[in-house]
Amino acid sequence: MSDPQAPGPRPAGRVDTAHPAGTDDPADVDHPADGDHPAGRAHPTPVRAAVRSRDPISQAGVTAQLGTVGAEEPAGARPVVVAGPDDDPDILVIVADTVDGWLLAQLDALTGRPAPRPVLVVGQLDDTAGLQAIEAGGLNLVRRSESTATLLREVVRAAARGEARLPTDLLSSLLTRVGRAQRQVLAPRGLTILPLSPRQLAVLRMIAAGADIATIARELSYSERSIKNIVHEITTQLGVRNRTQAVAHAIREGLI
Repeated sequence: MSDPQAPGPRPAGRVDTAHPAGTDDPADVDHPADGDHPAGRAHPTPVRAAVRSRDPISQAGVTAQLGTVGAEEPAGARPVVVAGPDDDPDILVIVADTVDGWLLAQLDALTGRPAPRPVLVVGQLDDTAGLQAIEAGGLNLVRRSESTATLLREVVRAAARGEARLPTDLLSSLLTRVGRAQRQVLAPRGLTILPLSPRQLAVLRMIAAGADIATIARELSYSERSIKNIVHEITTQLGVRNRTQAVAHAIREGLI
């Protein structure tokens, strides 16, 4: 006879809600937005992406990348499809050699519109060009030399979720430049543009440098739980959704 006190079999498809060791807690992770793939939904709504470039060859190449599902594609990821000529795309991928007048004009035309959101694929992307793009609203940037089908499609998904994706080295460099202005220009005059505490700023700087939660906790002598709480404070205070967007927002608004 079976033991009436023994737990019954787990229902099919059910997963434990506890977070495995080493994973982020709900205060620190990015949650799927409407249209992403919630549990039990077999066919998430595709992200429709269009491509715009002055160079037909570049446009054809990036269009082919968007339509390529590589072996590294995350399981269950929201599909990315190339929008047709009569579709209203969710994302507009703008391809250019540099952040020039033409690219900035494309971003300006999208200002104030909920869609399409821009993703920039740029050949030459240094600190100055990156700052220009961020100030114009280009919060999702990919260097053309680093662009793969998997990376490009993931950045498109991030843009559709309202998140930001910038190259890690660009984030770190821009953060250093803006921080230098705070220290050398404003601080000597008794001025500040920092709404963040020194502890929050230290965490944000390490995020910009690419450090993970464990590394930040070790370097700053805090527990990982404390660092996660600080990250949550930062994103809440800045009104953003994730760590990368927090850094991009802070740079764009001149906060750090």
